[in-house]
Amino acid sequence: MCILVTFRGHKSSAGTALRLSKGPALLATRYSLPTTSRAFTLVELLIGASLSAAVLAAVLSSYIYLGRSLGRLANQQALETQARRALGTFTQDVQQATALVTQSTTPIFPAAHRLVLTMPTGTGTANTVTYYYNSDLTDSVVVAVNGINVTMPAASLTRCVYNPTSNTLTSTLILLRSLTDGDADEADNDLRFRYYDASGNEYETATLTAGSYLPGIKLVSLEFAARLGVAASNTQTPVQRESSSRVALRNRAFLQ
Repeated sequence: MCILVTFRGHKSSAGTALRLSKGPALLATRYSLPTTSRAFTLVELLIGASLSAAVLAAVLSSYIYLGRSLGRLANQQALETQARRALGTFTQDVQQATALVTQSTTPIFPAAHRLVLTMPTGTGTANTVTYYYNSDLTDSVVVAVNGINVTMPAASLTRCVYNPTSNTLTSTLILLRSLTDGDADEADNDLRFRYYDASGNEYETATLTAGSYLPGIKLVSLEFAARLGVAASNTQTPVQRESSSRVALRNRAFLQ
């Protein structure tokens, strides 16, 4: 469609007529969107994936490290708790004991792995308290305590209280677990009881095992090494070594 525009005082000719087009072609030319599209290239995707994997690996490593550290800390606290309980119970029993029970036939005691005490009670009858250490690192053993069979877990110290009136074990308590000095052996020195006379002279193990129980034993001590956790998961604690002081059998006569 053509429009003839006439200015005031002049009349345009057909050659100078202004043609204005209102068709869709002009609108399409002025307002059409760009034909090119935006997207990530393969190189950009690879770089982004690599950075994301590195960040996730760092986060996962930190999480695993913190988990193992917390596991070791929990095992260390448990180790210290059982050590304090064992030393406290041992010290109290020795100080209250009225007699140190001896036996020259198998099983021989007192020994490095076995201690038997006579404990007074409020009823007038005396109980027998037996400390037994199973030095086997993997297998439990069955041990006769005052004629009663008791299963002792591997690498553990067990305390048994026997009442002669009822002929029963009134309590059985595992005081220490995971006893080891770090060597893969039937650890003879992972836990041991030591015996001394009033002057502090120690009775040799050979004297004890030979059944030569001198009546002069007046002091007893306990020493052990233990650790908790699993080495494969990196939650194992360092070996913790503990020892009691030389506790006096203060209720036992010097020559009994």
